[in-house]
Amino acid sequence: MLFKNKVNYSALTQYSGEMTTKKNNYTLLNKKYALKNQTVLLGDSITDFFNYYELFFDFCKSSGQAVYNRGISGDTTDRLLERLYDNVLSIEPKNIVLLIGTNDIGRGLPLSMTLENVEKIMTDTKKACPDVNFIVEAVYPINENMRDKFEKRSNKKIKEMNNEFIKLCEKHNCIWLDFTDKLKDKDGNLKKELTYDGLHVNAQAYEIITENVIPLLK
Repeated sequence: MLFKNKVNYSALTQYSGEMTTKKNNYTLLNKKYALKNQTVLLGDSITDFFNYYELFFDFCKSSGQAVYNRGISGDTTDRLLERLYDNVLSIEPKNIVLLIGTNDIGRGLPLSMTLENVEKIMTDTKKACPDVNFIVEAVYPINENMRDKFEKRSNKKIKEMNNEFIKLCEKHNCIWLDFTDKLKDKDGNLKKELTYDGLHVNAQAYEIITENVIPLLK
Protein backbone atom coordinates (compact mmCIF):
# COMPACT_ATOMS: atom_id res chain seq x y z
CA MET A 1 0.00 0.00 0.00
CA LEU A 2 1.26 3.49 -0.86
CA PHE A 3 1.20 6.16 1.81
CA LYS A 4 1.17 9.83 1.01
CA ASN A 5 4.15 11.61 2.52
CA LYS A 6 3.18 14.03 5.28
CA VAL A 7 4.42 17.55 4.63
CA ASN A 8 6.83 18.89 7.23
CA TYR A 9 5.47 22.42 7.45
CA SER A 10 7.88 23.30 10.23
CA ALA A 11 10.77 22.79 7.82
CA LEU A 12 9.10 25.10 5.30
CA THR A 13 8.95 27.95 7.83
CA GLN A 14 12.31 27.43 9.53
CA TYR A 15 14.09 30.68 10.39
CA SER A 16 17.25 31.63 8.57
CA GLY A 17 20.24 32.91 10.52
CA GLU A 18 19.25 36.49 9.75
CA MET A 19 15.70 35.96 10.97
CA THR A 20 16.93 34.29 14.16
CA THR A 21 19.27 37.19 14.80
CA LYS A 22 16.44 39.68 14.40
CA LYS A 23 14.25 37.67 16.79
CA ASN A 24 17.06 37.59 19.34
CA ASN A 25 17.67 41.31 18.89
CA TYR A 26 14.04 42.05 19.70
CA THR A 27 14.24 39.85 22.79
CA LEU A 28 17.29 41.75 24.03
CA LEU A 29 15.70 45.13 23.32
CA ASN A 30 12.57 44.14 25.22
CA LYS A 31 14.56 42.94 28.23
CA LYS A 32 16.86 45.95 28.52
CA TYR A 33 15.43 48.97 26.73
CA ALA A 34 11.80 48.81 25.60
CA LEU A 35 9.16 50.40 27.81
CA LYS A 36 5.87 48.87 28.83
CA ASN A 37 2.49 50.18 27.65
CA GLN A 38 3.67 51.28 24.22
CA THR A 39 2.59 50.43 20.67
CA VAL A 40 3.97 47.41 18.80
CA LEU A 41 3.80 46.78 15.05
CA LEU A 42 3.97 43.02 14.55
CA GLY A 43 4.25 40.91 11.43
CA ASP A 44 6.34 39.91 8.43
CA SER A 45 8.31 41.89 5.84
CA ILE A 46 5.49 44.34 5.20
CA THR A 47 5.79 45.36 8.84
CA ASP A 48 9.56 44.98 8.86
CA PHE A 49 9.90 47.51 6.01
CA PHE A 50 7.42 50.01 7.52
CA ASN A 51 8.63 53.63 7.46
CA TYR A 52 7.24 53.90 10.95
CA TYR A 53 9.63 56.38 12.54
CA GLU A 54 8.66 59.22 10.23
CA LEU A 55 5.01 58.28 9.85
CA PHE A 56 4.33 57.81 13.55
CA PHE A 57 6.55 60.70 14.68
CA ASP A 58 3.69 63.12 15.38
CA PHE A 59 1.72 60.42 17.18
CA CYS A 60 4.68 59.57 19.38
CA LYS A 61 5.30 63.23 20.14
CA SER A 62 1.69 63.99 21.05
CA SER A 63 0.92 60.76 22.91
CA GLY A 64 4.26 60.28 24.64
CA GLN A 65 4.24 56.70 23.38
CA ALA A 66 6.97 54.85 21.55
CA VAL A 67 6.17 52.71 18.51
CA TYR A 68 8.25 49.54 18.32
CA ASN A 69 8.61 47.57 15.11
CA ARG A 70 8.68 43.82 15.67
CA GLY A 71 8.37 42.66 12.08
CA ILE A 72 10.56 39.92 10.63
CA SER A 73 10.81 39.53 6.88
CA GLY A 74 9.57 36.11 5.81
CA ASP A 75 7.68 35.44 9.03
CA THR A 76 4.79 32.99 9.21
CA THR A 77 2.09 32.53 11.82
CA ASP A 78 3.73 29.53 13.46
CA ARG A 79 7.09 31.25 13.93
CA LEU A 80 5.49 34.49 15.06
CA LEU A 81 3.57 32.52 17.67
CA GLU A 82 6.85 31.06 18.97
CA ARG A 83 8.41 34.50 19.47
CA LEU A 84 5.24 36.26 20.61
CA TYR A 85 6.04 36.47 24.32
CA ASP A 86 9.74 37.37 24.13
CA ASN A 87 9.33 39.86 21.28
CA VAL A 88 6.00 41.44 22.20
CA LEU A 89 4.03 40.38 25.27
CA SER A 90 6.96 40.69 27.67
CA ILE A 91 6.62 44.48 27.49
CA GLU A 92 2.83 44.44 28.00
CA PRO A 93 2.02 46.73 25.06
CA LYS A 94 -0.94 49.09 25.10
CA ASN A 95 -1.53 48.60 21.37
CA ILE A 96 -0.63 45.77 19.00
CA VAL A 97 -1.07 46.12 15.25
CA LEU A 98 -0.77 42.69 13.63
CA LEU A 99 -0.34 41.89 9.94
CA ILE A 100 0.49 38.25 9.21
CA GLY A 101 -0.53 35.44 6.87
CA THR A 102 0.71 36.20 3.37
CA ASN A 103 3.80 34.02 3.81
CA ASP A 104 1.66 31.14 5.06
CA ILE A 105 -0.01 31.18 1.65
CA GLY A 106 3.32 31.66 -0.09
CA ARG A 107 4.77 28.57 1.57
CA GLY A 108 1.69 26.46 1.00
CA LEU A 109 0.57 26.10 4.61
CA PRO A 110 -3.01 24.88 5.04
CA LEU A 111 -5.48 27.61 5.95
CA SER A 112 -6.60 25.53 8.93
CA MET A 113 -3.07 25.68 10.34
CA THR A 114 -2.88 29.43 9.85
CA LEU A 115 -6.21 29.95 11.59
CA GLU A 116 -5.18 27.76 14.50
CA ASN A 117 -1.98 29.77 14.91
CA VAL A 118 -3.71 33.14 14.66
CA GLU A 119 -6.33 32.13 17.20
CA LYS A 120 -3.56 31.03 19.57
CA ILE A 121 -1.83 34.41 19.03
CA MET A 122 -5.08 36.12 20.00
CA THR A 123 -5.78 33.98 23.06
CA ASP A 124 -2.20 34.14 24.36
CA THR A 125 -2.16 37.89 23.88
CA LYS A 126 -5.47 38.44 25.66
CA LYS A 127 -4.37 36.18 28.51
CA ALA A 128 -1.05 37.97 29.04
CA CYS A 129 -2.36 41.48 28.32
CA PRO A 130 -6.12 41.52 28.96
CA ASP A 131 -6.41 45.28 28.41
CA VAL A 132 -4.43 45.40 25.16
CA ASN A 133 -5.92 47.20 22.17
CA PHE A 134 -5.42 44.48 19.55
CA ILE A 135 -5.76 45.60 15.93
CA VAL A 136 -5.63 42.90 13.26
CA GLU A 137 -5.08 44.00 9.67
CA ALA A 138 -6.48 42.15 6.71
CA VAL A 139 -3.76 40.60 4.56
CA TYR A 140 -3.11 43.02 1.71
CA PRO A 141 -3.97 42.09 -1.86
CA ILE A 142 -1.15 41.37 -4.27
CA ASN A 143 -0.74 42.50 -7.86
CA GLU A 144 -0.97 39.17 -9.63
CA ASN A 145 0.30 40.69 -12.89
CA MET A 146 3.60 41.63 -11.27
CA ARG A 147 4.29 38.33 -9.52
CA ASP A 148 6.15 35.24 -10.72
CA LYS A 149 4.08 32.63 -12.54
CA PHE A 150 4.93 30.15 -9.77
CA GLU A 151 3.51 32.43 -7.08
CA LYS A 152 1.31 30.47 -4.66
CA ARG A 153 -0.40 33.60 -3.40
CA SER A 154 -3.57 34.78 -5.10
CA ASN A 155 -6.14 37.38 -4.22
CA LYS A 156 -8.73 34.62 -4.02
CA LYS A 157 -6.72 32.81 -1.32
CA ILE A 158 -6.07 36.09 0.48
CA LYS A 159 -9.79 36.89 0.51
CA GLU A 160 -10.60 33.42 1.88
CA MET A 161 -8.04 33.93 4.66
CA ASN A 162 -9.34 37.38 5.51
CA ASN A 163 -12.92 36.14 5.70
CA GLU A 164 -11.83 33.65 8.37
CA PHE A 165 -9.74 36.26 10.20
CA ILE A 166 -12.86 38.44 10.54
CA LYS A 167 -14.59 35.61 12.42
CA LEU A 168 -11.62 35.22 14.77
CA CYS A 169 -11.58 38.95 15.48
CA GLU A 170 -15.27 38.88 16.36
CA LYS A 171 -14.77 35.84 18.58
CA HIS A 172 -11.80 37.31 20.48
CA ASN A 173 -12.83 40.95 20.55
CA CYS A 174 -10.04 42.25 18.31
CA ILE A 175 -10.34 45.27 16.05
CA TRP A 176 -10.53 44.31 12.36
CA LEU A 177 -8.87 46.75 9.97
CA ASP A 178 -9.22 46.08 6.25
CA PHE A 179 -7.31 48.23 3.76
CA THR A 180 -8.25 46.16 0.73
CA ASP A 181 -10.52 48.78 -0.82
CA LYS A 182 -7.89 51.49 -0.33
CA LEU A 183 -5.06 49.41 -1.80
CA LYS A 184 -6.68 47.58 -4.73
CA ASP A 185 -7.37 48.68 -8.29
CA LYS A 186 -10.57 48.06 -10.28
CA ASP A 187 -9.45 44.47 -10.99
CA GLY A 188 -8.78 43.67 -7.33
CA ASN A 189 -5.00 43.84 -7.66
CA LEU A 190 -2.67 45.83 -5.41
CA LYS A 191 -2.33 49.19 -7.16
CA LYS A 192 0.88 49.47 -9.17
CA GLU A 193 1.63 52.89 -7.75
CA LEU A 194 1.63 51.43 -4.22
CA THR A 195 4.06 48.55 -4.82
CA TYR A 196 7.38 47.76 -6.46
CA ASP A 197 7.07 43.98 -6.73
CA GLY A 198 3.38 43.23 -6.48
CA LEU A 199 3.60 42.17 -2.83
CA HIS A 200 5.44 44.74 -0.74
CA VAL A 201 4.10 48.24 -0.42
CA ASN A 202 5.87 51.61 -0.60
CA ALA A 203 5.83 54.73 1.56
CA GLN A 204 2.74 56.03 -0.21
CA ALA A 205 0.83 52.95 0.95
CA TYR A 206 2.34 53.10 4.43
CA GLU A 207 1.11 56.68 4.66
CA ILE A 208 -2.45 55.53 3.95
CA ILE A 209 -2.09 52.72 6.49
CA THR A 210 -0.70 54.97 9.22
CA GLU A 211 -3.42 57.58 8.78
CA ASN A 212 -6.04 54.90 9.42
CA VAL A 213 -4.23 53.08 12.24
CA ILE A 214 -3.50 56.11 14.44
CA PRO A 215 -7.16 56.96 15.22
CA LEU A 216 -7.59 53.41 16.57
CA LEU A 217 -4.67 53.60 19.00
CA LYS A 218 -5.18 54.21 22.70
